[in-house]
Amino acid sequence: MRNIKLIITYDGSSYLGWQKTNAGPSIEESLETALFQVLQQPVVLQAASRTDAGVHALGQVVNFKLQNDEIDLKRLVKSVNSLLGKKISILSIEEVEESFHPTLDNEGKEYLYTICNGPTQLPFHRNTSWHFPYKLDLELMRKAAELIEGYKDFSAFCNERSQFTRDPFCLIEKISIHPLDEMRLCISIKGSRFLYKMARNIVGTLAYIGSGKIPLSDVQKILESGKRINAGVTAPAHGLMLSQVFYPSLKKTEEFANT
Repeated sequence: MRNIKLIITYDGSSYLGWQKTNAGPSIEESLETALFQVLQQPVVLQAASRTDAGVHALGQVVNFKLQNDEIDLKRLVKSVNSLLGKKISILSIEEVEESFHPTLDNEGKEYLYTICNGPTQLPFHRNTSWHFPYKLDLELMRKAAELIEGYKDFSAFCNERSQFTRDPFCLIEKISIHPLDEMRLCISIKGSRFLYKMARNIVGTLAYIGSGKIPLSDVQKILESGKRINAGVTAPAHGLMLSQVFYPSLKKTEEFANT
């Protein structure tokens, strides 16, 4: 069995997330169907992150097992991409050691979140950017980000209490906030792991602090409380993008050349 690793990118606005569901289209089902059409054999896909409905990806990492030794991987990518349509693309493909698992082996992820805080958002940003039309103090947000960084109990930033019993401790290595053109900004969050909707809850809390809805002094209290109700709003899914997945032997998934 050949273990095949893919790096894929997608616009998640038309999909109900990565995972297959009877409720509607998913990234997993679309990719699985296209692979079956080309390979004429079923495949089981595993992904580094089960992105939610509406969330996008630049560097999602996926693997599957392939029985046929004669399949040319470059041809496979071209054939599958021709079937996937305009919103999903395979960026790279390679055969990796049999033990590789995109979820279990990764050391962390980077998510990017885009906010438009101008009075009007341009139409072509509406599917990829949260329109939050308030004046934002970026320096205040950066100070809050520094308080959030580190190895901590992030129960207050998780939407499902059932996850608390497993392990609410995560390492947030770095949160960066960069201004963009057209009254927009991008928040980068790098961490070892993320609880359910944790990245979006961090963004919502930073936005509330930047707009004066939550005082900076409350950040530590929010973390110590462990209660989701004390943190800010859950930022909408469409502003979030899975940017990179990190692995021990390949710190960045940077083989993004479309083969």
